[in-house]
Amino acid sequence: MMEALNELAVSTAKKLGVDDAVALTSQGNERMVRFANNSLTVTKNMKETELFVYLGKDNRRIVAATSNPDESSIRAFVKKLFESLQSLPKGSDYASLPERARHYRPSQMSYDKKVEAVGTELSELAGEAIESARKNGGERSAGAVVASVGTSSILTSSGTSGHDRGASITLNIRSFSQDDASGHGLSCASRLSGFDPVEAGRRAGENAKKMVGAKEPEAGEYEVLMSPTVASNLVDLIGGFSSAFSVEAGISYLVDKLGKKVASESFSLSDHGRMDGALDGRVFDDEGLPTGTTPIITKGVLENYLHNLTTAKKAGKASTGNAGTISPHPWNLEVGRGDSSYDEMVKSMKRGVILTSNWYTRFKNYRTGEFSTVPRDGAYLVEDGRITQGLKGLRVSDSLERIFSSTRLISKNREWIEWWEVDTPTLCPWVLVDGVKITRAYE
Repeated sequence: MMEALNELAVSTAKKLGVDDAVALTSQGNERMVRFANNSLTVTKNMKETELFVYLGKDNRRIVAATSNPDESSIRAFVKKLFESLQSLPKGSDYASLPERARHYRPSQMSYDKKVEAVGTELSELAGEAIESARKNGGERSAGAVVASVGTSSILTSSGTSGHDRGASITLNIRSFSQDDASGHGLSCASRLSGFDPVEAGRRAGENAKKMVGAKEPEAGEYEVLMSPTVASNLVDLIGGFSSAFSVEAGISYLVDKLGKKVASESFSLSDHGRMDGALDGRVFDDEGLPTGTTPIITKGVLENYLHNLTTAKKAGKASTGNAGTISPHPWNLEVGRGDSSYDEMVKSMKRGVILTSNWYTRFKNYRTGEFSTVPRDGAYLVEDGRITQGLKGLRVSDSLERIFSSTRLISKNREWIEWWEVDTPTLCPWVLVDGVKITRAYE
C-alpha cells in the first residue's frame, strides 16, 4: 500500500512536469496503556498513515502532507500542490535531487518483532511499574506505557526507493507519597528485553518518598548533577540548535561557531540515523539520501551543523543526511561516555543539587542560549558528598553554552531517554556541572 501511494504521487507529479518530486509515506501503529491512581484507565490502539509530497520546478519548491489515501484524493492533492508551487517566488538556493538512484533495505538495528506483537502484556508491564513504585514509597502513581512500530517508504522522481522500520517501547511513571512529594521514572528501549518497568517504578517510588519534607532552596550557584532525564532535555535542544536551518535563521547560539570551543573537553555529541538500541531514525532522509553518523561536538569543539541539500549548497558542504520535511534535524543523539560512577560524582560535590526530572524549559534568548527550567519529582541538596535534604520550588536559569562548558564529570552509565520533554531519542549519561544558577521558582 505504501509503495502504491508513493508511485501514484510521483507519477502524477511527473505528468505535471516537475523537475523534482519526493513521496514519503509513513505508517505508525501505536498501542498505549494509561494509568492513574494505581489503576489502568485507558487502552488505545492507534494506526495512522501520512503521505508527504515534495515538488520542485523552475527553482521553486513546496512540501505538504495528506492523510487521505484515496486514489482520486491523492491525484487532486498533488495537482493542487503543483498549482500552489507555480505561484511561489523562485529561490536562488534551489538544490536539485541527486540524479543517482539509491535503493534501501530495512535496517534490523532497532526493530523487535516482540514489540510489534505486544498486546495485553502492556497492562501487565504497567502493573509491574505501579507495584514497584508502591513497594518503594510511591502511594499512588500515574503514567503510560506505549509500544510503537513505525514504517517509512520513499520514492523520488530520480528513482530512489526503499523502506525502513523501527520499534520502541517506553514507560513514563510519576509517583506521589504525599500531595507535594513526587518522583519520576522512565524506561525506554527498542527491544522488549531491554525494557525495565520495575526499575522505572522503583525510581519513581524512592524519589517520591525522599521528597517528603522538601524545602525551598537558597538562591545561588551550585554544583548540579543532572540525571539522564534532565541532561537529555538540554542535549535535545543542542541538537535542534545544530540544524543549519536554525543557524541560518539566527535562532541558535551556535551561529558562527564551527571549529570553536562550545563545551568542555569532556563533552562530545553525535547524531545517528541508525544505531543499535536507538528508538528512532531511518536509513534514508526525506530527500532520499543515506543517513549516517554525524559528529556535532567533539571534545568540546563544534564540528558540524546538520544539513539537507539546500543548506549544504549554501554552505558549500555536503548534506549530512538529516533532511526533514522542511528543515534538517537530528535522528538519534548520543552523548559520549564518561569515566565516573554516580556515587563518585555525588561524593565529589561540596555544595550541590541533584536533579532527576524537569519540565517547562523556556528560552529568554535563543541566540545566546539563555534558558530556564523547573526541576520537579526529586531534587536534593548535597553537602560534602552527602544528600541532606529534598528540595522543591526551584528554578534553574543559565545558558546552554555555559552549562556544557562547565561540565566537570560525565558518568560511564548511559540511558536512552525519550518522553514529552525530549523529542529526539538521546543516549545520555549523568552530567555534573559547576556554578549553575538556582533561584526559587516563585520569586
